[in-house]
Amino acid sequence: MRTITVKCPKCRGTLEVDAATGAVLRHEDEPKAKPGADFFGTRLRELEEEKARRAALVEHGREREKNKRDEIDKLFSKVKEEGASGKPAPRPLRDVDLD
Repeated sequence: MRTITVKCPKCRGTLEVDAATGAVLRHEDEPKAKPGADFFGTRLRELEEEKARRAALVEHGREREKNKRDEIDKLFSKVKEEGASGKPAPRPLRDVDLD
């Protein structure tokens, strides 16, 4: 007796069919899983990971801007001190001066 194993298109179970007669010899149901539960759980985890990543990027940008502001303040105070010392700033070279 030769048998054929096929998937049931309706219930997604496994059918074992006798090749000669076409009779179904055995039917095994596929384990029922809630199709939406796994999808939504996975998507929820992905969204929370994205939220944490965005929060980290915002915090990094905030720190970078804070450091940039501190650097600008240091440069401004340095230039201010040079201006207060009384000596003139050196003139920048122009292309005409190099000829």
